[in-house]
Amino acid sequence: MINRIRMQAIWKDFYLTPARALIISALAIFIAEFAVMLVFFFLPVIFSPATTPLGRSILDATFLIVLLVPFLYLFVYRPLLLLVRERAAAEEALLDEIAREERYLDIAGVMIVALDPEGRVTLINRKGCELLGRDEEDVLGRNWFDAFLPERARGEARSVFAHLMAGEAGAADYHETPISCALGGERLIRWHNKLLMDGGVKTGTLSSGEDVTERKEVLNALRESEARYRLVHNAAFDAIIISDADDIVIECNPSAEALFGYASGALVGAPLVNLMPEKHRARHAAALRHFLETRVSTVQGKVLELEGLRANGEVFPVELILSNFTLGNRIYFTGTIRDVTERKRAERERTAMQTRLAQSQKMEAIGRLAGGIAHDFNNVLTAIRGNAELAMEDVTGAAPARERLNDIIQSILTASKLTRQLLLFSRGQSREAASLNVNDTIENLLRLIRRLIGDDIAIVTEFEKAIWMIKAEEGTIEQVVMNLAVNARDAMPAGGVLTIKTENAIMGEAGAPHMPDAPLGRAVCITVTDTGVGMEKELIERIFEPFFSTKEASRGTGLGLSVVYGIIKKQGGGIMVESAPGAGTTFRICLPARLPEEEGGVKEETAQPGFGSGEGVLLVDGDDRVRQMGRTALSERGYKVFEAVTAEEAASVFEKESANIQLLLCDALLAGASVLRLVDYMLSKNPKLQILLTGTFMEIKSRRLAMSETGFRYLQKPYSLNGLFRAVAVSMEHGEHAKDAKVKPAQVEE
Repeated sequence: MINRIRMQAIWKDFYLTPARALIISALAIFIAEFAVMLVFFFLPVIFSPATTPLGRSILDATFLIVLLVPFLYLFVYRPLLLLVRERAAAEEALLDEIAREERYLDIAGVMIVALDPEGRVTLINRKGCELLGRDEEDVLGRNWFDAFLPERARGEARSVFAHLMAGEAGAADYHETPISCALGGERLIRWHNKLLMDGGVKTGTLSSGEDVTERKEVLNALRESEARYRLVHNAAFDAIIISDADDIVIECNPSAEALFGYASGALVGAPLVNLMPEKHRARHAAALRHFLETRVSTVQGKVLELEGLRANGEVFPVELILSNFTLGNRIYFTGTIRDVTERKRAERERTAMQTRLAQSQKMEAIGRLAGGIAHDFNNVLTAIRGNAELAMEDVTGAAPARERLNDIIQSILTASKLTRQLLLFSRGQSREAASLNVNDTIENLLRLIRRLIGDDIAIVTEFEKAIWMIKAEEGTIEQVVMNLAVNARDAMPAGGVLTIKTENAIMGEAGAPHMPDAPLGRAVCITVTDTGVGMEKELIERIFEPFFSTKEASRGTGLGLSVVYGIIKKQGGGIMVESAPGAGTTFRICLPARLPEEEGGVKEETAQPGFGSGEGVLLVDGDDRVRQMGRTALSERGYKVFEAVTAEEAASVFEKESANIQLLLCDALLAGASVLRLVDYMLSKNPKLQILLTGTFMEIKSRRLAMSETGFRYLQKPYSLNGLFRAVAVSMEHGEHAKDAKVKPAQVEE
């Protein structure tokens, strides 16, 4: 069977070949001609008519046709007909194949371009025409590089084409080249090239190109987005940490490393629990397990206030915002962490300042209340003292009534001290600097100090008998001692001993206390020592800072010791602190002492003032008892007294009697009126009018009527009759009210 098939194939190859058909035709003619000759030779009788030339030609042609037609049909014409049919079928099949390939090219999603060795386009598919925006006729035959590539890309594209035509390895690899579109713009094409060969001859190149313009734009956008993310991620002030479901840090920004104190790259790969204190780790692990099992979280998306743990073991407050995302079927967690140490400190300070402000406002309210009480109380004391002294003038000799009246006056002096101390404690009453004996000042404060510190603290005093005098405001020294006593009380919650010591010292000499900021020379030292809890060195360095306090916010303002420091520095003195935990605290203060010649020059005015001679005095006071006592005393002293209760009434009286009034004796605190406006009004009517104000120095100063500002004289309540007479006489004697006519304010006689 196989041999038969082979023979048929060989025969077919031979049978259907045109050259072989020509050979067969020649042989057929020769054989037919030979057969005709044999017939005529062996059968002459039968073909005798053919012996003539004409007959012989006819018979010869007839026999040839008869013999040749079948033979030629079978061996020549029929094979030729089959050959023509097969070639027609082959051509049709070839056309179908070309059409099918063209359809394949047209439906291809990539651009296909064929170039000849000179770079001219010999083939381009529909996708290529669409990308170029041109018809096929406009593309075929044109130079690809010059017509369809941007100028900047032509050199590189020609180089690739040359390497490909040279058959170099790698020239057919993928590369990207932009093409120019007919309507403007460019498209980026990723090419893959192939060298075309025909019989070993290089006939050109075939290239397939994929439009990657949008892909490149997306990739570039992704790269830009990644770059922006990295910039934000790395430049973010807050720490950003990404961890996986195994609670391992897989990504963090530099702020996170700096916040937790890790070197660059040291935090990645570390367990997340390393960043939280031990007390939070168990709860964190349980919450993580619960979320991985249920995908339910009560904390994600919220601002949480937690604590962080630095690499050095320091615990600090943080704010955390937690979220999660899924990538590649794995869940990850993102934490944004902010260090709120400074904010918490600021909040504590703000709360403390608000508490101190509230305390200050409360103290201010108490001060206002105390000021009002002191004003009314001083009026009562002034009336009692004046009337007692008037009564003493009516009692002659050593009658028992005189002694009792003297006891009343002494009690009034004691009450006035209590009033002054109340003002000092609540509002810090200030007086003019004068020669001061610190022993007497502290001795007068002891009763109030004992009430403040309680019975469980014993007070021990060690006063130097011949203490030197200092020049200071008594109220400020009282305030210093009071603040130090209150500070000592707070340092001894379980009781103890408070020691107050005074001594003379010559600063700079051997044996004198060492105090770098104290003045050299004669000084008076006050030492306040407690047996309390003491302080550490770090606290001592800050103890005089305003608003710094070791007490609870509700127990102190942090201003007491800073006020003490300010007063001592204003006096030109020095202060130092010695303390240790559990060993108590000692405050030592040194103030400049007055020189002996300065002390000798200070003399009290004890001369009995003279009598008046009918000068007019307008007495303005809202307290009936003070006004009645003043009218009686001044009238008996030879003055003509005009009375008024209010500023309006005083103005009315002055309008009528201005010619008879030489002195205005007015309380500095009148209900519903401005004393300064009243004074200005009267001076505008009578510039020679003398002004003498009464009240506490604090009241006068708070109304801008202090002598340092106005030049008006003042008399402090509760005043004695001698003090009243002296102040009135001095005012009358000077005959002018200008600032040059200042006099020493009358002091409470004790």
